[in-house]
Amino acid sequence: MALYQAIGTGPISFLDNNDDQQELPLSAIYVGPTGADATSSPLYSADSGANQPLINALLAQMISAGYLAPATTAAAITATAALPGPMGNSIKVTFSSPSAATGTVTVEVTASEVYTGLTPATIEAALGTTSATAGGLVYVDLAAGPVSGNMPVAVTNAPLNAGAGYDLAVGDVDSGTAFTLAATNAADTADAALITVTVTPVTPPSPAVAFDLTVAWTKTTAAPISVATLVGAATNPFSYLISFSPAGAVGPLPPAGSITLAGGAAAAGSTPAVAASGNILAAT
Repeated sequence: MALYQAIGTGPISFLDNNDDQQELPLSAIYVGPTGADATSSPLYSADSGANQPLINALLAQMISAGYLAPATTAAAITATAALPGPMGNSIKVTFSSPSAATGTVTVEVTASEVYTGLTPATIEAALGTTSATAGGLVYVDLAAGPVSGNMPVAVTNAPLNAGAGYDLAVGDVDSGTAFTLAATNAADTADAALITVTVTPVTPPSPAVAFDLTVAWTKTTAAPISVATLVGAATNPFSYLISFSPAGAVGPLPPAGSITLAGGAAAAGSTPAVAASGNILAAT
């Protein structure tokens, strides 16, 4: 099913389920044979989906009245985070050097998770302590040792070690280990090794009593690849973080540019977690 970017005069304003004013950007709206699709917007999944009926009805009315219309360029691919939850909202996909002659494009996928104002007492809750409870790329590995309670030292772009579980021991101010971080997904060791960690003590006050933690992952195709390679379950070089569909697609090529996935949400009550996603337009 082809999806087309919606065009109109500007963002769509509405009152949400809590009577708060919200704006739905046109960049989050696509139009297909079954109508408008705004599932890529975080507003669509907010409040356990309470706004979905309102958004669907509003978009249908605007299309019927001619205030929204599909563009002439179809969405070629849908990108979806491999794991559900808000962690997928940090994933960015960048395309460069699309070549119609060779049917290939260069692809880079990055993720950057930033945790601010952490303390030794809050890091376990923020990151989780097992792969099952992790909220992102890494978790606090208590099996490797407890959190010391001391402030960590500054660390810049430190890679996870190539040890069991792909752990990184972060030093503390007393020359011990403040905490140990492990890759949430250590099954793919080559991709787990691409995770880097930056720890930045927050000053003032001095000495610091809190720190910021940035966990990043970046991978670029070694050479331009085809769309068929990208969407193939067995050939997708970024399956560690993201999948592409529809499976078996052979084109058209996406244009040069970037998209950031959106719409990822944590589970709430009986509502399961939602994976972040984004639609990638075709070049022609």
